[in-house]
Amino acid sequence: MATERPPKKGEYQRPPQGALRSPCPVLNALSNHGYIPRDGRNIHATNLKAAFAYLGFDPFLKNYLVDGAFKVHEDDPKKVTKDTDVLGLRNPGQVDENGIPVLNLDQVGRPNAVEHPCSMTRRDREQGDCISFDPELMAQLIGAAGSDGYYSMSDIAKYRKLRYDQQKRDNPELKFNVQQHTLACGEIGAFQATFGRGLFYKIPLSYMKALFVEERLPLKEGWTPRWTWLGFPELASIMFWIRHYAWPSKEFGVETVDTKKTK
Repeated sequence: MATERPPKKGEYQRPPQGALRSPCPVLNALSNHGYIPRDGRNIHATNLKAAFAYLGFDPFLKNYLVDGAFKVHEDDPKKVTKDTDVLGLRNPGQVDENGIPVLNLDQVGRPNAVEHPCSMTRRDREQGDCISFDPELMAQLIGAAGSDGYYSMSDIAKYRKLRYDQQKRDNPELKFNVQQHTLACGEIGAFQATFGRGLFYKIPLSYMKALFVEERLPLKEGWTPRWTWLGFPELASIMFWIRHYAWPSKEFGVETVDTKKTK
């Protein structure tokens, strides 16, 4: 009896039963294509760096992001050491059978780290599942495309601002500070720079559907990885543009927005 051929690296396959996934559709897509483990478990830093290099991240950017994520998580900034960080994702002693540090995809969604409220397609932790996409939010994002069938940086910035306003209304426990807003806009900036077309990084609606609905790299739709590296200067310019135009409201000028105190 013939056995089914395992998918090759780069080939898309829906997650196997019991697989772990993150709140990030791009990381999930990289897993679904086999650039990082398909079950979302025991990811090595070298796997993740190679996956980011495939997307076009330059060596400094990919090393900065991955090395930070592979630090042990520490909730208290005052207790941070060279091996720990508040944005770190690993548990203490989390290594494979050879003693090499590993990470699971669902740890990207751990609280008090890189996870933030007001996601484009996920509900806040206080509302339940913050890992899986919400169908209503997904439909809303798809409907946010411009009339030309593309997402400009302005479209994305307006949508980010809308999501803050919605969560401020719907989540009475919402706490969203400037750091989280900047992080959220940085994620979008990297997404726009990786999948956007042309001088203004416009993303086709077909790319968004592939990435957010199927969690699949939009190869069939015509996307190819960047042929120039994405580095911090380019990413920062996009991120700060989005951050400025997505700025939620006047009261967001303070360090923390606490909706319990907002009139």
